[in-house]
Amino acid sequence: MDEKIRVLVVDDNEELVNIIKVYLQSRGYEVLVAHNAQEAMAHIESGKRIDVLLLDLLLPDVQGPELLKIIRDINQKIGIIVMTGLRDLNVAIEVMKSGADDYITKPFRLGELEEKINEILYKKAMETPLQEMLTAKKAQEILDNINCQGEGRMLKFSFKDIEEMNRFIEHLKNRDDVSIQDVRIGEEMELFVRRKKRK
Repeated sequence: MDEKIRVLVVDDNEELVNIIKVYLQSRGYEVLVAHNAQEAMAHIESGKRIDVLLLDLLLPDVQGPELLKIIRDINQKIGIIVMTGLRDLNVAIEVMKSGADDYITKPFRLGELEEKINEILYKKAMETPLQEMLTAKKAQEILDNINCQGEGRMLKFSFKDIEEMNRFIEHLKNRDDVSIQDVRIGEEMELFVRRKKRK
């Protein structure tokens, strides 16, 4: 798939938003920005696909957990990472209960933020309905859409059909950016793939 991963950054700190935007754009993402809940909702209600939402907890017009619940009611598929300066376990529990997929405390490394984005994209991509089997083509799309910056990380692909897994293995043999680490055979066939570190 040629479409870029689209990230919406919602934070009233314009300097932080710009730093995140420039970094993610340099890594190949498409980035939308909003500085308050109203702007964020305008993006979400526009119907434009948003893959990941980076949401600050303390917005000027609506509190983060409240906005989080509203967004989650509208869109179940969007990956949501809450950004907060509060290092409080209760806050983390509250945002996860409100529908966040993950959270990150400020200050954070941009590389750490990108790792969380990739992790959520991978988890969302692998959440296929039980009746929908993972195909070789779908596995290729997941691999291609997880940004190539996740060097060294292990990915697991679960197949119900051995022919589909074999097709995917044949595809992987023609790639120099990944290596097959292991295969586990059982009720499902599990293929473990690692991204090669760049030299």
